[in-house]
Amino acid sequence: MIKVAVTMPAEIGDAGEFLADVRALEAAGAEMIGLESDGQAQRILLGGIAAVTSRIKLRLESSEGAAVLERLSRGRTTIGLPAGETWVSIPMPADRDSWARALGDQEAAGVTGVVVPWDPRLIDLLRNPEPDDRSDLLMSTG
Repeated sequence: MIKVAVTMPAEIGDAGEFLADVRALEAAGAEMIGLESDGQAQRILLGGIAAVTSRIKLRLESSEGAAVLERLSRGRTTIGLPAGETWVSIPMPADRDSWARALGDQEAAGVTGVVVPWDPRLIDLLRNPEPDDRSDLLMSTG
């Protein structure tokens, strides 16, 4: 099974919505979260992410501030991408079929995980990876 890392935007609008999206990504099975840039504001934001999550790894671009974040996250930080694993960056696929195909192609190539830019559709794609199974929508709409 391919792991998924998400690169969140460096700038946020509403902090509550941003952190709710992060929690939803964790609940949907994302493996790791990083930010588009690295700086003091981003490290503070990662500290906020550490406070509202319990499993997801936090990806830093540099080791600056890593010790504090390591304590806040209870050991869930990584500098760059995890050592000994093969990760590739992919663009956000256009639809569910493209998502399934991209993950299948990367798994066949022996890749450990993919890094994708944040898109609100990711939560649904992670929760419902199969192209044809939309029983969750049928149940919710009656």
